[in-house]
Amino acid sequence: MNLMTDFAFKRFFGTEPYKKNLIHFLNAFISQYIGKVRDISYKQTEQFRLRSSEKCLVFDVFCNSQRDDNIIVVMQKASQNFINDRALAYSSRIISNSLVKGDRKYNYPTVISILLADFEIPELKGSDSYFLHISLKDDDNKIFSKKMSFLLVDLTKFAAGKSFGQLKDERQKWCYVIKNMWHLTDGDIPEDASLFHELYEDCKLSKLDDMEKQDYEKSVLEYEDVKDAMEWHRKMGREEGKEEGIEEGKRTALISTAMNLLKLGISVADVIQATGLSEKEVSAIKLGI
Repeated sequence: MNLMTDFAFKRFFGTEPYKKNLIHFLNAFISQYIGKVRDISYKQTEQFRLRSSEKCLVFDVFCNSQRDDNIIVVMQKASQNFINDRALAYSSRIISNSLVKGDRKYNYPTVISILLADFEIPELKGSDSYFLHISLKDDDNKIFSKKMSFLLVDLTKFAAGKSFGQLKDERQKWCYVIKNMWHLTDGDIPEDASLFHELYEDCKLSKLDDMEKQDYEKSVLEYEDVKDAMEWHRKMGREEGKEEGIEEGKRTALISTAMNLLKLGISVADVIQATGLSEKEVSAIKLGI
């Protein structure tokens, strides 16, 4: 199964039978920030609005650690201009929902949001790093508050090519497995990598009943639709950019031609006729000579 589809991701990271996967994943990525996660309890992924004017929020995975840390995990398939603002809104909603009447010390649980991106993260472009931890700090790099933080993970840096044995640590192994599970075959993950090998076995389509297979195939189609739409927009952007570049090149050549003709004493009217530039443009060029 493709772990980046809604069906597979929520199945293997958001359900009780497979919660050991999530615990292992969280310890690989965020234990250095919130301490070791020994257990988690799943919470409702849909955050209902309190007023009709508010937006209803839905998470892929939402849980509490044994210390009551709130942890949000989201698989994001397509880039959005407001992705960082959305992550901030999600975490803020969790905090506001945790406030208790009469608590003057604001002793609410911390919130950490993990975004798994199936697209290039702009902040990591050109960098060897594949994840970015963001916390609330002041201009002197001193912690302002530990109550909210974010972790952005760029899965595109783990395209199928390396072998599982080449990966350095648990973080890289998780990124590689999530990105490439549906490309892997028997033997790609050694048996001594017990949890990852077991996950590979669990991801085999033969483990699904007929109804689950239908749900999974529907999820695959939705995933492919998103990826096709992204590729179409990239292609259109490249073609538009190419066309704009050609037009800009033509215009630069016409301006240069007009300048040379004017220097030779050719009239403005004749230059307009020769280049197709407007009278205003040619007059401006003449003034600049």
